[in-house]
Amino acid sequence: MSKSKKEKDTTSIIDVRTMCDVCKKVDVFQIPTKELLPHIGGLYQVSTIHHCKEDKEMVMTIVLDRNHAVRQTTVSPFVSEREVEKWSPEKVADIKFLVKQIRDADRIIHAVLAGRVVVIASTNMTFVKRIIQTLELFSPTKYPQSIEWTTKVAKNKKIIGTTPKMAKEYKGAVIANLDTNKILNSKPSNYGREFLDDLITLEPKGMAYAAKLKIAMLVEFAKMIIELSKEPEIGAKAIDLVKMDVSADALELILDIVHGFDPTTTEILRENWL
Repeated sequence: MSKSKKEKDTTSIIDVRTMCDVCKKVDVFQIPTKELLPHIGGLYQVSTIHHCKEDKEMVMTIVLDRNHAVRQTTVSPFVSEREVEKWSPEKVADIKFLVKQIRDADRIIHAVLAGRVVVIASTNMTFVKRIIQTLELFSPTKYPQSIEWTTKVAKNKKIIGTTPKMAKEYKGAVIANLDTNKILNSKPSNYGREFLDDLITLEPKGMAYAAKLKIAMLVEFAKMIIELSKEPEIGAKAIDLVKMDVSADALELILDIVHGFDPTTTEILRENWL
């Protein structure tokens, strides 16, 4: 492919015309094709801002087919103030701090997304707190079960900050020791590495936008597998759809997210389809 052809593909913009079910207003959005994310069934989705009744800003999610025709449109209010604070520029910018402080940070990101217990340990409490706050961004649940710092064994928490000595009490957890730069009980993640490599090239606003959409996509596929795995006549096709729409590295992470949400689904998948 020629250079001019590549440049044309990466800057392609489509006009998307759709109507809001709430205010019945018809909007036309100009969407760069590179912002289209994979959706279930070989479709694409994109989220944008829609000015609804009384000029209230809403999030409009549009599902398109491969010919970029609108198949479905939904609108929803913006996330709560808590969510806005979670994705503040300062916290998002610390993704770069995370990558700098933890070698092989992809292992930690993969573990957080998969719902494993992750322990960040160091004698530097300030560094630990910053990293815990950053890891909360990658939690697949709305309210991360985290504690920024404790010198006791924390129960029912997924992301924990503590001292290297206390970290030893968390048997089987993924433990990142910032003082020794070692990670225990983890596995490498090609998807996580590429995800982080892409994010740190962006400014905070772009990082937040890309991270939220990527995480939402992974979780959506995981939930689809869980729901359909209970129906054997559909389940196998659901796995095939995911394999068609995502890379092998992404699928590995999605299946780990499935296990984190519902381990019984993993057993069904192993027995029948994997």
